[in-house]
Amino acid sequence: MQDRLILNRYRPISQAGAGGFGTVVLAWDTRIQRRVAIKEMQLDPDLMPQGNPDAFDDFDTDFEPAGIPAYDAASIPGLEEARTAAMLTDPNIVGVLDFEVQGDTAYLIMEYVDGMTLTQLLREHGDEVSVDIVGAVFKAIAHALEVAHENQVLHLDIKPDNVLINHQGNVKVTDFGLSKLSGVTGFTQAGGGTIGYMPPEQMRLQPLDVRCDEWALASLAYEMISGGNPFLAQSIPQAEAVIEDAELVLPSLCLDGLDAQVDDVMFYALDPDREERYATVKDFAEELQPFLGNPATGCKQLAKIVGDACSDEETEEGAATERSLRSVRVRPPSARVVLRVAATIECGALGFVSLANVSWIAGTGSLVFWGLLALIVLAASLVPHLGALLALAALAAAFASHGSYVVCGLLGLASALWWFAIGRRGAAQPDAALSSALFGSFGCGRAAPLLCGVLLPVGEAAANAVFAWFIGVVLASLGSMSIAGWWAGSYWNHVSVACDQAFILLLQQPATWVALAAWVLSAVVASALCGRGSRGLAVLGTVLGGAVLGGGVTLEAWLAGGMTGFAPDYTTVALTVVPVVVIVVLILAGVMPAERISCPEVARN
Repeated sequence: MQDRLILNRYRPISQAGAGGFGTVVLAWDTRIQRRVAIKEMQLDPDLMPQGNPDAFDDFDTDFEPAGIPAYDAASIPGLEEARTAAMLTDPNIVGVLDFEVQGDTAYLIMEYVDGMTLTQLLREHGDEVSVDIVGAVFKAIAHALEVAHENQVLHLDIKPDNVLINHQGNVKVTDFGLSKLSGVTGFTQAGGGTIGYMPPEQMRLQPLDVRCDEWALASLAYEMISGGNPFLAQSIPQAEAVIEDAELVLPSLCLDGLDAQVDDVMFYALDPDREERYATVKDFAEELQPFLGNPATGCKQLAKIVGDACSDEETEEGAATERSLRSVRVRPPSARVVLRVAATIECGALGFVSLANVSWIAGTGSLVFWGLLALIVLAASLVPHLGALLALAALAAAFASHGSYVVCGLLGLASALWWFAIGRRGAAQPDAALSSALFGSFGCGRAAPLLCGVLLPVGEAAANAVFAWFIGVVLASLGSMSIAGWWAGSYWNHVSVACDQAFILLLQQPATWVALAAWVLSAVVASALCGRGSRGLAVLGTVLGGAVLGGGVTLEAWLAGGMTGFAPDYTTVALTVVPVVVIVVLILAGVMPAERISCPEVARN
């Protein structure tokens, strides 16, 4: 950048951006041989004692200018930032190494964080933000604020620009340029901040407390979840009006995997009246964190995004070569639409069959039938896992109404366990699980384990494949006795048949358990390769998963004894191959696989 040395020690490398009071320069510390970030701030000559900037050249260990009155020292932009940040030592806070003044420029020497800001992440990789990433970022910022508040420090400018993410996926808060130390009379007021992240009391220059940072953190979290900040405005008066009159979309509807309980917690922290918010950031975090994703998984995802982004930049700068494909997965906004449409179709179809067979509803000519079906479809379109749960409850009710209490009880128990453990964490989970019902209606139920593998991480893919297999067994008891195809055209109104006996008979057949093993193994194989982010590996994973299913089909045929040699009939082979071909075509077309949605813990200590 330049051959000059800053403070006779730091060699500039590049300009990294703009900070709260000036520019930020990436530099090389020639003494300790490390990179640092230096915030350069021009001082107002009128603030210099007796118009002599050099009087600030000497500092003692407390960052006090030698021989200068405290009120003059406090007037230096960034000096208070150095004092407050220097006393905050934490992995989630960017460390302040030194503060010096030379001439009319003040220099704040900070730890260099190699990565990107949260602003860059949301702008350039917003499609990849998952519930786990939200959980990781929120946990880190909340912890940093808790540490600051314990030391009587307010940040007062929490925003994406002041959140950094390094190559390890670690999140750090920087720029305490507006923070104030607490005095004997409590926290002071601040006139700065950023519209969109300032609560009303900060804009009105009222005395501030920790609930100011709480509101900013809630605003930032809402932006990560929804993809936009609803509190942005052109001026302070407009910003106040926007906050007071805001009509916010429910956060749980904006990002797959969020529990509906997130809504109340978020709106509580975003209340314009600070007396209605949580008392501390710690209280807010304890309420919200259990409903967000897994922070450890989020850190891994952040590390991959930052690493891939920096690798792409180096490739573009080093040579004009075509950027390699990092991911063939559907972008989340598109994926959410696709997954919700699929969930609506699956739940609607299963709901129709189920409600039509509930004896006390009186069939499709009843207004109750259409009202309940509309409820299932609406729920599936808005919250897929809720629609799935309602459709499964309707199916259980259909069996119960005709005396098949064994199937009803096991279906209810399995559905509840699946929903609580996995299903409620997103749209991909119910889509994959209920695909055995939808595709099995015309004999292609073996698409279910492949979809589990394409849509979900390995662990969830395996668990979802088990539940999809169970749904296949339940529907096979209607009369087809085939897990891969319950053939709706022939058996959709056969719930009145003695299904308990057929269900038990299916479980007694070795071929049923061979199918379970094949479905789980197929889902695991497909998931392991589809999760690599390569189109070629995704195709390979799907083909290998299909091969596993083919092996299972052959073994099932052998156990059933209904074959010539070891070959199943041509129809069965075709119904196994077709889903593989269709999924491969979708992968090559860039439609599949969709964004992976992990299953975070519901609560943690």
